Amino acid sequence: MCHCTYYIVRAGFLILLTFGFMSKRYTLLLSFVALLFVLLSAMLSFYSRLATDDYYFIWDVRNNGVTEGVVSQYLYWCGRYAATFVTDVLYKLWDTDQTWYFLWPLTSFIALITGVYKFFTALARQSGSALKKPTLLLCALSFTCLLFFLSVDIGETWLWYCSLSSYLWSVIAFTWGCYFLLREQKKNISLIPAVLCFIYVGGASEVYSVIYGVMILAFLIFRYKRAENLKSFVSQPLNKRIIVAYAFLGIAFIILIAAPGNYLRDKLFPEHQLLRTLFITGKSIVKFGVLYVPFRLVYVLAFAVPFAVIGADAGEQTVSGTSFSLFFKRLTFAYLALLLLFFLLVAFVMVETGPPRLWFMVAFLSALYCSALSFYAGFSGVISEARIGVLKYGSIVLALLILGYNIINQFRICSDYTEANDARIQYIQKLNRTISSDTLILLPHLPSSGMLYSAEIQADTNHFTNRELRMGFELKFHVAVRE
Repeated sequence: MCHCTYYIVRAGFLILLTFGFMSKRYTLLLSFVALLFVLLSAMLSFYSRLATDDYYFIWDVRNNGVTEGVVSQYLYWCGRYAATFVTDVLYKLWDTDQTWYFLWPLTSFIALITGVYKFFTALARQSGSALKKPTLLLCALSFTCLLFFLSVDIGETWLWYCSLSSYLWSVIAFTWGCYFLLREQKKNISLIPAVLCFIYVGGASEVYSVIYGVMILAFLIFRYKRAENLKSFVSQPLNKRIIVAYAFLGIAFIILIAAPGNYLRDKLFPEHQLLRTLFITGKSIVKFGVLYVPFRLVYVLAFAVPFAVIGADAGEQTVSGTSFSLFFKRLTFAYLALLLLFFLLVAFVMVETGPPRLWFMVAFLSALYCSALSFYAGFSGVISEARIGVLKYGSIVLALLILGYNIINQFRICSDYTEANDARIQYIQKLNRTISSDTLILLPHLPSSGMLYSAEIQADTNHFTNRELRMGFELKFHVAVRE
């Protein structure tokens, strides 16, 4: 696996070395695709709304404060102290006032795109290539667009406020951490933000931390094998920085795992058994192969092909590389090994295949795999020039259709949903000022939320979504939707 980590990084170097070879016409078309994606993400962020668990955490912070809220979660429910702290601060600032919450998902989009851009910038400087900033930004937007559409549930992963800090921001912190480690300027100072990023990663998600840890360890093993001896390996500045950051990642992870809340929550799950874990892992593999891959191939064709175009334009103008067959085998092995590890971890920890937001790691690994493989397919000449020409503009047309349709469709769906949700909130707040005795208020159903995460409640007043809505607004009455 360590060799495969090297090939992923090397593919990144080669992509950056050759991005400038694309024609101006194709670059402009790809820029327009990126612009449409930015428009879609901004629109979805603007229409996003508080939902379900958000209201519980708002109530918790309102009554106990940020520090007590984090400590309470750590002791009695969940050890993700870094992720909990970030969201609790936001809940403390804004409570149930929806006005500024759109900044949270919007900032997440910007932070991820910027993090990938900075990472590519560091790779470019490591390779000695002077690339223009617009080119690097276009590359970052293409990767983010691919990652967005490969997500199992976009609303739950990108637009649900309480989910962002544990999963999406774990990836963001990992990306920024890698940038600070590779950064050539002010290496010693850059180690500080790198350490902070990996501390966040270690304290945000137990499963994600293990995957990152394995990836970094594999890369360190590869670099160790390339060094003459241990002394030579340790003397290299980059290796020193990675080891320090890796140590802090491990410490942060241990603190997360040691949380008493993890073990109290674990009692709610069925007993952990090896055969059950293997069975659930098998279900995850089937789910991945049957329900995930086939329905996302269209997005791979639309948003991963640009990397093949870059590789084809480079051709043999850069350093000679490994044969595509060997590259494919090693990269695929690394990808499948990490996926299997992920499925095993989720199956063991949760005794189920896991919620869609947790599967964002699958999307992240898939985006890395497709981008690197697509580039090398073009670079190695496996795809003929004629086919590259067809794929080149065919992918642009497909991307424009996907983004154009979603912008128009989601604008209609999300605006209707947001209007109905806002009207519901205003209605129950108005009632709360006039109703003094306990009663039951029946509410109309919310329309479809589209790509957004829905704040819909149930007909059962004891359902957690109903109870959390009541807690968030401190309602004096029960609420439910009409059956």
